[in-house]
Amino acid sequence: MNGRGRNDGKQNFWVTVVIPTHKRADILPYLLTALNRQTYKDFDVVFVVKPSGDETEALLQNASSTLKLSIVPQTEGYIVDAYFLGVKHTTGAIVAFLDDDAIPADNWLQETVKIFRTTKVDGITGDAFPVLRKQGQLEIIPEPEVPVAFSRFDFALFGGPLKGLEKYKNSISTTGLVYERGNNSYWRKHGATKALLRGPSMAVWGDVLRKINLPGEWLLGCAWEMVLGWQLWRAGFKLIYSPRVKVYHIVHGRTSSRDYLNPRADLLWAVEAELLFYRLYGAESQLSVIRKIESDLFRILHSLKHIRSNRPYQLRKIAGILIGNIIGIKWLLYKAIDTRYSPLPDLVKLKKIRTILQL
Repeated sequence: MNGRGRNDGKQNFWVTVVIPTHKRADILPYLLTALNRQTYKDFDVVFVVKPSGDETEALLQNASSTLKLSIVPQTEGYIVDAYFLGVKHTTGAIVAFLDDDAIPADNWLQETVKIFRTTKVDGITGDAFPVLRKQGQLEIIPEPEVPVAFSRFDFALFGGPLKGLEKYKNSISTTGLVYERGNNSYWRKHGATKALLRGPSMAVWGDVLRKINLPGEWLLGCAWEMVLGWQLWRAGFKLIYSPRVKVYHIVHGRTSSRDYLNPRADLLWAVEAELLFYRLYGAESQLSVIRKIESDLFRILHSLKHIRSNRPYQLRKIAGILIGNIIGIKWLLYKAIDTRYSPLPDLVKLKKIRTILQL
């Protein structure tokens, strides 16, 4: 049954928090302290650890004296595989996803459970404040407010949201691009709204999530949350963004899946962004090949026009569009002949081609 809020405001639910982590021994103490401070106590944590030799495992073992914590080794695969490997080890009525560089507010779980038990929702995306580490403290970075404002020009060039997602905080367009309707700073003032899953903090009913397993077709995980959210939305589940569910997302140029300071990861991220269209094509009838071609041409011309401002960055954007479409068209051809194909081997090969990645 979709939208299963109990509306009695009293029932507690056991929550399992899934946290993939890799090379994060410097940040994990902040996260572990925040988990110990949770005002809601009925939870356990599953850490999916990709070994790195930075003493992460020892750190987590020590933390198990104060937290109900389990460690699941990840010996193969990438970030999306890590999340769903963790899901296999969950028992909670609610499963929460948390990035390993996201520090939850003390009432993060309390507010999450309150929403699930008093409203008819099936998934929640939380708010995220960008923060810097300064002398052992977290300092919030002020964000300018970006209101909801789309013009006919935007829709003409990038495609409007899929029908049914027009009022969602984030959505997928008919060209396969991701739309953001306003930012967190805006929605903090306007309250909860419909949204596909996205960001460093999410939660879904456990029995729903444990029936889903996204194929391991990502290297970095670009827009994987949107694909998960799209699947749930298409199945009739109710998803929201709530500013009451807060985490503090440490800004350091790197997440568990990528490094924006690294040209290699920057290009791979752009390629995976293009592949969102091809991941959904055939399953989502509203996607438009013509609109995608128009959008791609406009974005390439836009980058060429501004190439003097930052030549390496603009060239990576163009390369991301072109390479993403090459891999995507290959994907479509395999679909046309009903043959199994995964873009992952091509993405791994691309990662090894240094001359292209250093654009």
